[in-house]
Amino acid sequence: MMRIGVSLLALGLMACSPPASETPATSTAEIPAASTPGRLGCDANASRDWSAVGSQYYIIETEAHGATCGEAIATIRIKSTEGQVLFTHDYPTRDVALAFNPNSAQTGLREEIDSWAQNASETGSAAELPAWPAGAHAPPGFQPAVTRNVYEQARGNQSALFCYPDGVESNACVAVAGTHATLLGSKTPERP
Repeated sequence: MMRIGVSLLALGLMACSPPASETPATSTAEIPAASTPGRLGCDANASRDWSAVGSQYYIIETEAHGATCGEAIATIRIKSTEGQVLFTHDYPTRDVALAFNPNSAQTGLREEIDSWAQNASETGSAAELPAWPAGAHAPPGFQPAVTRNVYEQARGNQSALFCYPDGVESNACVAVAGTHATLLGSKTPERP
């Protein structure tokens, strides 16, 4: 009786298995079709730690993505060490000639995006920014994005300052204190 049971089990297994001639010698399921195009476009990213004044630590992330490097959109982000996004801003790379070459290829964009993540501030402190005289519409050599009170408070508190190219001749400056970041505006060359 036991032999009959084992024989029936063996026959059942053979019935469920395809004949050897139908089993392919190699599997092509994991091989992509020859007509699948490679990834198109231009992409780059960089990340670096920033040790700001007052023993504050942040992460600067930069990235760019586009159909071509000249059409790429670049993003800069300042994050806390816990990963909280404190500041983010997007720019077409063609608008930031101080940082990006419109004729860059993938390799050039990678180098440019890495350089863009470096602090262009001279001291890393908002105290380096020019004073905003009372009654003036702006500080000398600076195009503000905030009110005079916010600007002067960042200078007076000596907030950490991260600056990066944001145009043809200008550097955007972000004041950072704890988990709060404020785009103060852009340093511009002084005109006679």
